[in-house]
Amino acid sequence: MTAQPAPLSIGHLAAETGEGVKALRYWTDLGLLEHGRTAGGYRTYSTESVERVQFIRSAQRVGFSLRDIARILNLHADGHKPCQEVREELQLHLQAVRQQLTQLQALEAELAGRLAYAQMHPDPECGAPGCVYLNPAAP
Repeated sequence: MTAQPAPLSIGHLAAETGEGVKALRYWTDLGLLEHGRTAGGYRTYSTESVERVQFIRSAQRVGFSLRDIARILNLHADGHKPCQEVREELQLHLQAVRQQLTQLQALEAELAGRLAYAQMHPDPECGAPGCVYLNPAAP
């Protein structure tokens, strides 16, 4: 019989994962992290919680909301492989990121054009309200 690893305090879980205690409490309150309690009422976490925290942060990095993550974890806990749902969500996130990149490239081009105009006209006449560099008539 192997000994069970000692449960982690929230501070130890925070140290192991690099997450803040406040975030861990929030995720626990949302049901994303399972926990126990000490006799004194302090939260304790299993060593598997480290992997769970890493999963949550990884999913957030690619655009999944905490609600999405909870749904995925619930599917998994109910014995379903969430792979199809996750694959569809990844596709949607990728499309959204590509659309944002297109919009950002258009903004970059407009900013570069306005900056080039400003550099070619360092002392323009400012008869328009605001600034001529931001006037829609400027390039």
